[in-house]
Amino acid sequence: MQKRTRTLLIIAGALVVIVAIALVSGRGKENSLAVKTQKIALTTFDTKLPESGVIQHPGTQTIPAMISGNLGRLYVRAGDPVQAGQLLATIDNPTLESTAAGSSADYESAIANVSSAQVNSQNAKVQYEASVATAKSAYDEARRIYMADVNLYNNKAIARNQVDMDRAKMDQAKVQYDQAERQLQLGAVSGYGQNSVEFAKASAIKSRILDAQSQQQLGYTRIVAPFSGVIQTVATQPADALRTLQTGDPITQGQAIFTIASGNGFIVKAQVDEQDVINVKVGQKVVITGEDFPGHNIPGHIADIAPVAVRSTDASSTAKQVLTTVAIDATPSFLKDGMSTDLDIYTEHLPHVVSVPNVAILKDKKNASYVWVIVNGHAAKRIVATGLSNDASTVVTRGLNVGDVIIAEKNPAIVEGTAVKPAPAGSPSP
Repeated sequence: MQKRTRTLLIIAGALVVIVAIALVSGRGKENSLAVKTQKIALTTFDTKLPESGVIQHPGTQTIPAMISGNLGRLYVRAGDPVQAGQLLATIDNPTLESTAAGSSADYESAIANVSSAQVNSQNAKVQYEASVATAKSAYDEARRIYMADVNLYNNKAIARNQVDMDRAKMDQAKVQYDQAERQLQLGAVSGYGQNSVEFAKASAIKSRILDAQSQQQLGYTRIVAPFSGVIQTVATQPADALRTLQTGDPITQGQAIFTIASGNGFIVKAQVDEQDVINVKVGQKVVITGEDFPGHNIPGHIADIAPVAVRSTDASSTAKQVLTTVAIDATPSFLKDGMSTDLDIYTEHLPHVVSVPNVAILKDKKNASYVWVIVNGHAAKRIVATGLSNDASTVVTRGLNVGDVIIAEKNPAIVEGTAVKPAPAGSPSP
């Protein structure tokens, strides 16, 4: 009987202890601070540079009128695809047509003059050579007579004065022969007269240059596509922006007649601040969004960065910007030339790292970074080393392990050993 009573007392005491522990445990949970938590796992960390830009075709060019005149005909409209060299419009300019016709005739005449000069040159050369031959024959004959008279004089067959007369004739014939040879040599140098072949050739070259210039100007009356693409705009009348140029309308030299874009794709032109461009590199990922196409995230990448910084287009700003080109990786059909866009340039992309919300990182009195780690339901201070940071989170390079649970909020009520519990999902931060 006593043994049974002792057993009952032991059981009753154990029950009291269990109930007391349960009450204490329940009271502890009721007093724990509800906090937002995050379980540490490897993730991808990105830093983004927000910019704005304008959608454009990659190769847009203005086609101006190279001459003045009146519009002849328009052969294309905005939106038409064209091939390189295709005729787009004509300009009427009768003066150019007349000038080109005259210069062409002058060139043909100059070519004919070259042939005529060549014939004249040959004739003049024959005449010079004939004069040389005649003079040489006369000199040879005078010299023969003189030598014969010398022999006769030596034999006392003739008087001295006859020999002297024949010598004078021989000397005169020699002078005439030398002059004829000299004229032949000078004729060869000068082209045998003013209307020489070289002179005619020089005149022909000059005429050819003038004719080429005239024909080039005449060629400008035909406006052709510089490359294959799509016509973007056609010039309108100065007094009516809704009415395109019509046949007979006056055209001035340098006036923009068309704009043409190569291909059907698009790019985005953005102006990156000179202080931010150090973080931008060719090939970086870009996400393109815009109010004109809500709900769409278009992928792209940095294709080109200008080598120079230019003054901002904002007249009130003294900052400089760098023109940056973003290639669109997939071009949706709803994109239009001239649309405004927002860009997120991914300047850093780190896979498989530990990152925590910025609000979870605190500083102690020694300026060391730390986070609150939950250990057995209590806050425990953990010193950490940090790396890159963006607007929302920071990379932790040392101090945290995968699986750790941290307090992902700032709460001045939390100290070392504070009892905490996860806040219900969707609860606002204290």
